[in-house]
Order: sequence, then C-alpha cells, then structure tokens
Amino acid sequence: MASRGKTADINQMYVADFETCDSDTLYKVLDDGTKLYNQRVWLAGFMNLETMEPVYFTSLDDFMKAILSRGDNLNREYAFHNLKFDGSYIVPWLLKNNYKVVHHKPNPGEFSVLIDDRNNWYSITIQVTKKRRVTLWDSLKLFPTPLEYLHETYGTPTHKIHEDEAFYNAKRGVDHVPTHEELKYMENDLRVLAETLKAHIRLYGLRFKKTQASQSFYNFEQHFKAWKLRFPPLDEDVDAAIRSAYWGGIAYVNPMYAGKDVYNVDVYDINSSYPYQLAYNKLPYGHPVAYYGSGVNPDMSKFWVAEALVKFKLKPGKIPCIPTKAIVEGKPFTWEHWLHDSEGIVRVRFCCIDYLTMLESYDLEIINWEWSICWAWKVHPEIQSFILKNNADKVKYRKLARETDDMELKREYLARSQKAKIDNNAFYGKFGEDIVKEGKTPYMDEDNEVWYRVDRYEVLSPGKRKFLPVAMATTAWGRRQLVTLANRLGDDFLYCDTDSIHMLRTGRPKIEKLAAKGEIRLSNLDLGAWDKEGEFDRARYLRPKCYYEEKYGQPPEVTLAGLPADKHSGPRSKRRSCITWDNFHIGLELPPEVTNKLATRRTPTGNKLVPVGFIITEKISLFI
Repeated sequence: MASRGKTADINQMYVADFETCDSDTLYKVLDDGTKLYNQRVWLAGFMNLETMEPVYFTSLDDFMKAILSRGDNLNREYAFHNLKFDGSYIVPWLLKNNYKVVHHKPNPGEFSVLIDDRNNWYSITIQVTKKRRVTLWDSLKLFPTPLEYLHETYGTPTHKIHEDEAFYNAKRGVDHVPTHEELKYMENDLRVLAETLKAHIRLYGLRFKKTQASQSFYNFEQHFKAWKLRFPPLDEDVDAAIRSAYWGGIAYVNPMYAGKDVYNVDVYDINSSYPYQLAYNKLPYGHPVAYYGSGVNPDMSKFWVAEALVKFKLKPGKIPCIPTKAIVEGKPFTWEHWLHDSEGIVRVRFCCIDYLTMLESYDLEIINWEWSICWAWKVHPEIQSFILKNNADKVKYRKLARETDDMELKREYLARSQKAKIDNNAFYGKFGEDIVKEGKTPYMDEDNEVWYRVDRYEVLSPGKRKFLPVAMATTAWGRRQLVTLANRLGDDFLYCDTDSIHMLRTGRPKIEKLAAKGEIRLSNLDLGAWDKEGEFDRARYLRPKCYYEEKYGQPPEVTLAGLPADKHSGPRSKRRSCITWDNFHIGLELPPEVTNKLATRRTPTGNKLVPVGFIITEKISLFI
C-alpha cells in the first residue's frame, strides 16, 4: 500500500492473530515452583479486508515468511488486536532472522518499533525491500475493548466463539494438524476484527488514524481548521514548567466511612462531564499575555498557572483536591494521592481554576507567589458547536436505531452514534499530550534473549504539538464541579471518582435544595447535569477504585481495580462473583482459579499469560 496520505487500498489491509501454547523446551522454574516453557505459535492466520478470506499457518516461521514475501512489491498493513502479546513473538523472530532494529525510518532488511516508555505497543514497521514495507499495528489502541465485545462497537454481526479452558490450555505438538473446530475459532476471531475495521473505514475512510484519541482529534481539526492559530504550540520550557499543574480525576473515600458498612446509598453522575466543561466554560488560548515573577500576584482576570510557596490543611467536612504530583518541593511522605496536609511549607504548581477549588477545601496560606504565566480565556464557539453537534448526533442515531427493524440500518445508526460519542469524549486528551516522547527498543543479549530498554528520546516539533492549557482547564473545571457538590454534602458524602458521587440517601434534601436554588442541574439528558445513576441498599468503600454496592435481590456491583470482571459478563460489567459482602475487606487473598486475572510471563520465544491470584491491599501505590 502506498504511504498513508497518498493512496490506500482495502485489498492491501489485513487483520491477523496468533494462537500459542507451551513448547517442549523448559525456560525456567518460577519462584512458586511452576515450570515455564518457551512458547510457540501453533496456529496463525490473517484475513484480507476485501476478500474476507482467511489464510492459516501452523508455525510462526511460515506466517512471517508469507507476510514478508516479495510478491507484488505492495506495502501491506496487518492489524493485531493486542500487538503487545503477538509482537512478543514477532520481534524475536525478526532479530533471529537477521533483521536489524533501527530508530530511523527502516531501510531494506531493517525494522522499527513504536513502543513507549510505559510499554504501550503501537506498531512494528518492517522494510522488506526498497519497494515493500509491512506494517503491523495494534487495533486495541483504536478499539480499546476486548475482542469478545468488539462487535458491539458498530453492531457488526459476528461474535467471538467461547471455548472451554481445555481448549485454551491444551499443548499442541509441532506436528499437530488444526481441527475444524480450531480453524473455525481462528476464522471467527479474524472476522470479528475485520468486520469492525471495515465498519470503521466506512465511517472514517481508508486513511483513518490508528488510535482512538488521534482519530477524534483529527475529526475536531476538520471541524475547526484554524485551531492552530487559536491554540499555538507551547515552547518546551513553558510546557515543562506548567505540566505538573495538569491533574486527573479525583477518586476519594470519605475517611468517616472507609471500610464501614453503609446503607441506603444514591449515586449521581455528571452527564458527559469533560465535553460539557469544554463547551460551556472558559478555556485559555493564544500566546501568554503576561509573565510575573516572585512576589507578584497572578492576574486574576486571566487563566494562569503559577508556582507558589504555600501551607495548607484540609477543612473539616471537605474533600482534598491537591495531588502529590503538584508538589515540586517539600512533598510530604504519604501514601495518599490527594493531600490533607502540607505538613509545612511546600512548593506547588496549580492553575487558577484549581486555586478557587483549593480555597473552598483548605485553609490555604500563600507564603509567596514564585512565578505565574497568564493567558487570555473565553468560551470557544467552535469547540461548543463540535460538541453539541456530536451530542445531537449521538441522541438522534440512537433513537433511529431503536425505531428501525432493518438490521443493516440499525448497524449504521449505531455506528454513527458511537462515532459521535467517542469524538466528544476522546479528542480533548490530545491537547494534553506530552511533547517529550520516550520509547523502548528491543535488543538481543548474549543468550539470544530479547529485552527492551528505554533509549529513544524525542521532542515533538512545534507543528506536532497541541496546547496543554486547554486540557488542564478541562480537567480542572471537572474537578471543581465534583468537589463543589461533594463539599456541600458534608457527612452525607461517601465516595467520588472523576465524575460521580456516592452519597447517603439522607443527603437527598441537600440535592433537592441545591437544584431548587439553581446551584446544580438535575437531568438524565442535559450535558453537565447531575443524573441519578443508581440506588443501593448497602455498600462498603475500602479505598479509591475499591468498593462494593448492592441492591437486595440483584447481583452486587463491585469495582476493584486490577481484578477483572466475571467472564462474558459484559464490557462494562461490575460482576465479580469471587467477591461477597462477607469477604470484601482489606487483606482478602483470592487464589488464581477464581480471579480471572492473567499476568504476563516472558519467555525467549514470546509471552505467556498465566492465571494469578489477587490481594486487596490497603493502598494501591505509593507512587501514583
């Protein structure tokens, strides 16, 4: 296929997948006594998006030789749904077959990888000859959902086939001939991804972007073509100075109720919180209009980011909103992500919106303003129209999908509704994209084992940079809306996470009073309004991302970061059958056979996924 941006042809686009198992070669014995064997690909396949015909191979060697054959000298692309796993087999094969890994654009006989410092795999590009390039890319970055639920993205007809554990764990020898059942399983997996990708191409065209956020931002660019004039790239030193003032969503348990049984709980969510903040609140733009040094207050009429020496202590009945990452000097030693007490004078970086929120939650003393950078800000009609159009399309196409009996039309309407929803939710994050990129490169050691090291460092050119203050303001406005209501609830507040609040039902009169006074809006449709998402008879909140809620007579809803939901229970399921009201406590240890949790174990020939247990710890991590 010709380089993207010139021409693209669907007959040069493929999906691919591997099935793997233990080989006969023992790699090592793990600490728990488990024997870990080298892995092998016993079945590989690809499917062309035009013909939709599968092609099978019974070894990695045969698969790689097929996709790298010179043939007609056309460039081709192969999508793997989780390239991190399949790529762990491909990279060792390339190195052992005399392909050289490079950082630059590959020449014949070379390949490059796009793997970031957090071990997110994006692509592998192999230059076979001067005229032939093969690109392997990760469709999981474009469709961030397991293959089991991928058909729901655009309502495509083929669903994943489920087999029993014996099928997945069986060891197939090198002479194994795939059965009809095994080939059908592989074909089905390929078809699920192929149908979804073709539906995506019908919406976005052949030159679609390879990640969800990039595609959504591209759609925003098409709507607001002059966005770079409004939001010019930041200098590298300005970006570095203000980035620690870019914070995420707040997940927090009221210490009064942590680990305790509570009853009669309501849950309220903000409808499309970040799209609402983008559409209706003031956002910074342009070049900085002022820089102030030590001892000078920021211009409170502008959007600003400042560094200050401060002391703070959380007020009684309020929730914290200063994260540890904001402290650049004097950080207190604590497990907590959101701080209660500075424990003395600390150096903090924050924006003007968070400053207002901090004043409500803390007894805050500014010892000295060290510096500040100011921008003009306003509501941007171009952003607002993009969001409102997408929201209208989402509602319209969902309604049309419900009303039609034509399955082809239903799939089309669902696809368009999904596109509008994703565009609204995903595009803003690109504004906060790092301008300094670090990446990993594979290398082979003296024992012919492949390892990865962080050895790539790139500063994006100004033309590729976005505008961090927009993302910063968006999340800050979202936190402000959340914290303001949580603080008003007082002792009725139980838990919050980014755009949701969990509260005792005794707080309902407070909600109703605030709504009557116009201080909050209640609606299940309006952007930015609070919507009652659930009612529960009993609940227990242990720590952030770790809570149990139950309505009598219905399965409990359990949120527990790091523990997968029950198999086949849905893409957003909170069903975790191994968790009960009686065992849900700090210190619970669950054996591998009940957790559905898999961990990656590296071998020289590729990764293996093995069942592991799970422990509910008191804290998630010291280094959040």
